Amino acid sequence: MNIEKARFNMIEQQIKPWNVFDQRLLGAMSTVPREKFVPEAHRNLAYADIAIPLGHNQSMLAPRELARMIQALDLTGYEKVLEIGCGSGYASALLSKLVRKVYSVDIISDFVKDSQKRLKQLAFNNVFIEEVDAADGWLAQAPYDAILITSALPELTDSLKRSLTSQGKVAAVLGTAGSFTVNICQLSDDKQWRCEALFPLNATPMLNTEQPNQFVF
Repeated sequence: MNIEKARFNMIEQQIKPWNVFDQRLLGAMSTVPREKFVPEAHRNLAYADIAIPLGHNQSMLAPRELARMIQALDLTGYEKVLEIGCGSGYASALLSKLVRKVYSVDIISDFVKDSQKRLKQLAFNNVFIEEVDAADGWLAQAPYDAILITSALPELTDSLKRSLTSQGKVAAVLGTAGSFTVNICQLSDDKQWRCEALFPLNATPMLNTEQPNQFVF
């Protein structure tokens, strides 16, 4: 596979047609080697428009889906960002090129160890990865200017509010099985979540979160 051509085609044929035009984000996606973050068995699919299995019943989002989520955070370069669910570390690497500092947490120790090693080898020095259950947020380095959550939650919790600055944004997958939607959310003046749905997504529920009962008629 011609890596440079595949990366170029990913941006031109997948990312831009999905209304991703943030030049800084496109620049990051054109330079971060996604193939380094994909399990070896799927490396030939690194730039395909599909979700890629990571093990532990988790997967990487398709590139265009992740790009739309990151673009919605409207990052300027000065932010401190929390990523809940480091996965392969690919989103962490993209964010590291767009913001001042990235804190990425995951409950799966294999993901944490592999991402730490991978990001260190590739010299992403402003990303800090911890093994933490952060479904309700992570206050250790709070508050954050933006939060990225790529596994699905039924809703954003009140405890997450304490992790966010007053003007901060959360890009998250919300809903129930079969009806997950990517949302961009902020806190209103009275500290209530105000969310805008962006697009539907076939996502994996976040580990250790209680999912609502599903009624079948």
